[in-house]
Amino acid sequence: MTPGLWGELAALSWGTADFAARFSGRALGHRSALFGTLLVGSAALSLWVWLADIPLLWTPSGLWLLGAAGIATMVATLFLYNGLARGPVSVVSPIVGSYPALVVALAVFTGARPTAIQWAAMAATLTGVVVVARCTGHFAEDGTRSRDDLRWTVAIALASSVGFAIAVFTAQSAVPIYGNLQTLWVARVISLLSLLVLFLGRREAPIVPVPWWPLVATQGMLDAGGYLALYEGSYGSGSEIAAVTASTFGAVTTLLARLILREQMRGLQWIGIAVIFGGVAVLSA
Repeated sequence: MTPGLWGELAALSWGTADFAARFSGRALGHRSALFGTLLVGSAALSLWVWLADIPLLWTPSGLWLLGAAGIATMVATLFLYNGLARGPVSVVSPIVGSYPALVVALAVFTGARPTAIQWAAMAATLTGVVVVARCTGHFAEDGTRSRDDLRWTVAIALASSVGFAIAVFTAQSAVPIYGNLQTLWVARVISLLSLLVLFLGRREAPIVPVPWWPLVATQGMLDAGGYLALYEGSYGSGSEIAAVTASTFGAVTTLLARLILREQMRGLQWIGIAVIFGGVAVLSA
C-alpha cells in the first residue's frame, strides 16, 4: 500500500472510532466508555510492543514528557467523548480536529519559526473554528438543544482541542528520546492509569455492561489500528503524505454524522469545516 492509503486507513479508523464514541458515551457515560477504549487499546499496543521486540529505553530526563502526554491524552479524549455524546457531532469533531494549529502555536514558544504558509494555515484553521462555532445557532432553532447547551458543547470541544495539542506537542518532544512506538505505548498506559485515578478520586467504578463490550472493544482496536496504519505509512519516502491524509479523520466523523445521524448542516458550516481541514492538511504536511 502507498503512504496515502495508509494515511486514509488511519483517518477511517480514528474517524469511525470517534463516531462510535457518541453512542457508547451516551449509553455508558463518557468516563466508562473511555475506560473500555483505553483498556483495549493499551492491551493491543502492549501486544504490539511485545511482538515487535523493540529495546525499551527509560531515560529519566524525558519521563515527564511521557507522563504529560499520557495525562493530556486522557483529559482531551474525556472532553471529546463528552462533547460527542452531547452533540452535535458536526460541530464538536471539526473544532477538536483543529488541534494541529495549536501544536504549531505551542512550537513557537520553544523557538520554532513557522513559514508564511504555515502562519496562513493556522489563521485559516482558527477562522474555520470560529465559523463552525457561530453556526450552532440553527441547532438551537430546531428546538433540540438550547443555546446554553450549545455554548457548553463548543467550550468542551475547545478544551479537548487544547488537550490534544498539549498531548501531541509533548509526545513529539518525547519521540527523539524513546522512539515512536514506546512513546505511544507508555503514554497510552499512563492515560489508562490516570483515568483509574480519576475514578478513584470520584469514588466510582467504571461500568461497561457485557452487551456494550463489542462496540467499546471495536473503538479501542480502531484507535490503536489508526496508529498502526499511520506508522506503516510513515516509513520511507512519502511519509508526509500519510500524515496529511491521516489528518482528515475529523472529516470522517463529520460525514458519518451527516449520513447516519442526519444532522442538518448549512452552507456556511460546510465552508468552515472545509477551511479547518484544509488548514490542518497544510500544517500536517
